[in-house]
Amino acid sequence: MITQFKGQYEFLDPSYYCLAECDGELYNSAEAAFLAAQFDSTYFRSMFRNPVLPVWQARQLAKKLQMRHDWMPALSIEIMRQITLDKFSRTPKLRAALLATCDEQIVAENNWHEQFWGCCSCATHPGKYGRRSSCSVPGRNHLGEVLMSVRDQLGVLALAG
Repeated sequence: MITQFKGQYEFLDPSYYCLAECDGELYNSAEAAFLAAQFDSTYFRSMFRNPVLPVWQARQLAKKLQMRHDWMPALSIEIMRQITLDKFSRTPKLRAALLATCDEQIVAENNWHEQFWGCCSCATHPGKYGRRSSCSVPGRNHLGEVLMSVRDQLGVLALAG
């Protein structure tokens, strides 16, 4: 099971520096593309194409801007899947690294109480912000599911091609 997007699995992290496309625009990470996708304004989206904007600042910026009115969990998962597919399709080295994970389960484990995209492990490891009882319930791990889905799709395409 892959639970940490560090070291040899750093490339799985959406903030990993690589090209990723969203709505015809290129960004310097899947996370930057995903953050931009949350906004209708082309001006707001352009802010996330700034190559010197650190990911942590991009996340803070996204919290301050008006999101799309149609932004719902199902849409966010589909957009993350499209961006992730582009990320791994665009770069042969990343595609090979993802396919090399074979059928390993991928879990986006964290300790900052994020239970939608990942699974918080603070119940067993005190996190930066303390412990929360809601983290004793398994997270939904949508990011891990997206990564495994993209891996499966790329594997099928590799066999067909």
